[in-house]
Formats: sequence, C-alpha cells, structure tokens
Amino acid sequence: MLCLGALVLVIGVAELQKGPKQLWGYINIIASVFVFFVSIQWFLLN
Repeated sequence: MLCLGALVLVIGVAELQKGPKQLWGYINIIASVFVFFVSIQWFLLN
C-alpha cells in the first residue's frame, strides 16, 4: 500500500507540473495522502 501511495503521489506531482490547473493532479495527491493515512493506521493497529 505504501508503494501505491508513493506511485500515486508521483503521478499527481507529474500532472501538476504539466499545468497548475490540472484537476487530476490534485485528486491524485489527495488520494495518496489518504492511502498513506490508512496504511499508517493499519500498521499501528495490527
């Protein structure tokens, strides 16, 4: 899951470098933060 979060974060940053008004870049960054949060929470609870 952490690798998936890192990949989505890199894709989001790449989309934002294409243009600052790329909506998919922001969506990818928000999704990666959510994946990181869930992964860290899963590691702490298990």
